[in-house]
Amino acid sequence: MTKKTPKIQTKHEEIAELQHLLTESIEREKRVLADYQNLVKRNQEERVKFLQLANKSLVETLLSPLEHLSMAAEQLDDQGLNMVIRDFWQVLEEAGLEEIYPKGKNFDLETMEVVDKEGEGEEVTKVVKRGYQLNGQVIQHAKVVVK
Repeated sequence: MTKKTPKIQTKHEEIAELQHLLTESIEREKRVLADYQNLVKRNQEERVKFLQLANKSLVETLLSPLEHLSMAAEQLDDQGLNMVIRDFWQVLEEAGLEEIYPKGKNFDLETMEVVDKEGEGEEVTKVVKRGYQLNGQVIQHAKVVVK
């Protein structure tokens, strides 16, 4: 058996220390990279939420005048006006707007509001005011009559 000289033993200790420092550095780099990826993901999610909130505000502002235009179009029966309104609705649908269609369905507290009750049932017989969802979130409850 050979005895290690103090010089060789010191070199082995230095190598072991350097390997330990390298391992720590690699682990620290992995943690920093994971933190960075989480930050990027969180930033993207916040950006999407911000855009959805901005869209929600704009869509809510446009809904009332658009509904009034739709009612006027029903009275006037003007093809040009109907075409513009269809295009307007299509743009809003592309932004994530969906109409709630409750007629003939049972009352749903999440998407509807009862304005009149004509019996003891839960079936929606009439829609007094349309309801809407934007990207799956209710922004205007449908006002309904149940029977």
